Amino acid sequence: MAFDAGLVERVRDALARLGERGSREKGVFGGRGFLQGKSTFVIVWGEGLIAKMPPERYHESLARPGVTAFAPDGEHPMGSWVVIGADVVDDDPELAEWVAMALQGVRRASAAVPLLRSRAPQKLDREVGTRAPTRTTKAGAKPGTRPASKPVAKPVAKPVAKPATKPATKPATKPATKPA
Repeated sequence: MAFDAGLVERVRDALARLGERGSREKGVFGGRGFLQGKSTFVIVWGEGLIAKMPPERYHESLARPGVTAFAPDGEHPMGSWVVIGADVVDDDPELAEWVAMALQGVRRASAAVPLLRSRAPQKLDREVGTRAPTRTTKAGAKPGTRPASKPVAKPVAKPVAKPATKPATKPATKPATKPA
């Protein structure tokens, strides 16, 4: 889906008015995405926007006219993302309000999971002899471990049977006789 280049410029202007200088842009879902770090917060898509809402404002935003849940597969909404119609962001002050909410949404999401993004190796606490505190994943399991329901079978060394050997014997030889 093509995106409205004029709306992209208006989003840039709204970000400048909000004092946001660290945003970058890239193509997302066939539109033009605006990112804070590695996280997308708003996408100019067609003539409207797709925006990440703060969780506490998600249902409030869906109650507004011209705003629907973003469901890329057509069935299941994607987190707290909403589709904002072109008529909702016709005015620059309204556009700036939606962009500001999207920035709040991505900042709250980023602040909630800072440990999930880093994969620092565990360090051994040499004085105590224990491992340093570990980070957990979304499912609550330690990274690199298997669930407790599936024990890991340890390989067992089987004794190797040595083949029975007979002592080496020389074949009996007859003394050589000379013909007479």
